[in-house]
Amino acid sequence: MKDFSTFVLHSSIYKDAFDKMFNSISWKPHNLDFMADVETKSMWFYRTLLSEESKLNICTAEQASYQGEQILLVLDRLYVLMDDNAENHHLLTMLAVSTGVWIADHSGTINELELIVSGIASFANKSTYQQDLEELYEISLQIMYAADDFIKADLDKRNSQRPWRYLCINHCIVATRTGNGELARLSYDRLIKYLPEEAEAFFKMGIQKVNSGKYSLHCQNMIRAYYDMYRSETPQQHEMSMRLN
Repeated sequence: MKDFSTFVLHSSIYKDAFDKMFNSISWKPHNLDFMADVETKSMWFYRTLLSEESKLNICTAEQASYQGEQILLVLDRLYVLMDDNAENHHLLTMLAVSTGVWIADHSGTINELELIVSGIASFANKSTYQQDLEELYEISLQIMYAADDFIKADLDKRNSQRPWRYLCINHCIVATRTGNGELARLSYDRLIKYLPEEAEAFFKMGIQKVNSGKYSLHCQNMIRAYYDMYRSETPQQHEMSMRLN
């Protein structure tokens, strides 16, 4: 099987990865309709990727949103049914994140975030190199922008496990770990914009880790600045000052 080490979807690599996970599922009578549906949708998406690589057709934003969502829903079912091993988990998370990036690259809308967000978190936890973390920062930003407006509105905050919350917080954590103070600043401003009620607790937690030596001096100073800002003014006052600057 070809190496799946990039978040860019290539038709052949996608097909190999999908087939490997698909073939690990036990053929049980109650799975037959689902399996047939999976094969149909997988082949449909494979042909779409192949057509784009051949420059025969490029999906519109609406088409990418729909096809990408169908694949993410299929992956969600595969997650439950496939053999639970490290290789399958890697393939599934790569496919989920890559599908999210593919939708975003087509200016589409993402409605199914859970597998994408857990995939980004999983890869971030394994990443130590700045280049890899910066790539995950950009990917998480793409996913944030492509998320459906209803998801971004975050109207129901009762579920602390909701993917949108994890995406925004992990975006900040990844930005901090890059050591790039400017990326950290931008991610903190997004946190204040999208999850204002979470920001103060995030900066309090960050200030506790400043002296651990894990963060660059630039990011340490950025965390201190935002922590001090929250002690001296409300997020609304901060937002107003940003608009005036």
